[in-house]
Amino acid sequence: MTGVLLINMGSPVCRCDMKVFLNNMFNDKAILPMPAVPRKLVAKIISTTRYKGSWDKYKLIGGSPLMKSMDEIKNALAAELGSDYYVSNAYSYSTPSVAQGVQLQYNQGIREMIAIPVYPQYSISTTESVITDLRNANKLFSDLNIRIAGSFYNDANYIEYWTEQILKSIEDKKLSKPHLLFSGHAIPEYLIQKGDTYVKEISESARLISEKLGLTHDISFQSKIGRVKWVGPDTKDKLKDLAQQGMSEILIIPISFINENLETLYDLDVDIVPYGRNELGIKNLHRSSIPVNIKPLVETFKTAIQKIEL
Repeated sequence: MTGVLLINMGSPVCRCDMKVFLNNMFNDKAILPMPAVPRKLVAKIISTTRYKGSWDKYKLIGGSPLMKSMDEIKNALAAELGSDYYVSNAYSYSTPSVAQGVQLQYNQGIREMIAIPVYPQYSISTTESVITDLRNANKLFSDLNIRIAGSFYNDANYIEYWTEQILKSIEDKKLSKPHLLFSGHAIPEYLIQKGDTYVKEISESARLISEKLGLTHDISFQSKIGRVKWVGPDTKDKLKDLAQQGMSEILIIPISFINENLETLYDLDVDIVPYGRNELGIKNLHRSSIPVNIKPLVETFKTAIQKIEL
């Protein structure tokens, strides 16, 4: 039997869990690239000072549906792959952790494992962090072979995953020919200087989807935190530019996510979209939901598994 481990960031489930989640995230060298001792101290300070305010945002959106969504994807993939595969989830900053996820599969008798970081576009801050965790976990099991799937930003099924949803959004919101604004989670600019391909892969995903739909597009980035320089343009700034250009129909696509989460349900729905409508006067501004039809995504993961097994 082959194990398949789907790995995402995770999400907090209660206020006390919020503090642990933030501490785990900021104690990650991929997030805070500094020596272990000061990083641990900074992570403790950030998690202690921010967890109450952060949890208030989660309460406002009714909690994050990320974990439930990941369970649905896991179950659908398991049904598609059949009994020769054991599929489970793990999370970088929640439970089960990546190390716990590997241990769980090993305890189930798995000795051949395919790990899939579920980030469509590669980044040092996400995908590479997962790879590091997997390599560290693998050191504990000399007879376990872990192979890791790459990003899937240009996979045909992934492109279909989004084009299908965008067409549904256009119909549901009674739009005619909206300009697509692909909004990805921002990353620090210094990562690009280290060779991070995230922005290039975001751009290529956006191009492929837009060309298939025959619609114009731009890309932007959201959800910045901290004082470092981030990749741009910022989504609010790009909306301001588009408003000045006279764009009357804009559909925001949260291109870097496969689950609804705080960045979509709060940052976009509570902050960015109302800003565009109320302050910039873009009355026909909408946000596409994350695709509800996960079948193309499951096919994307199935294709990734098949490529690794060749």
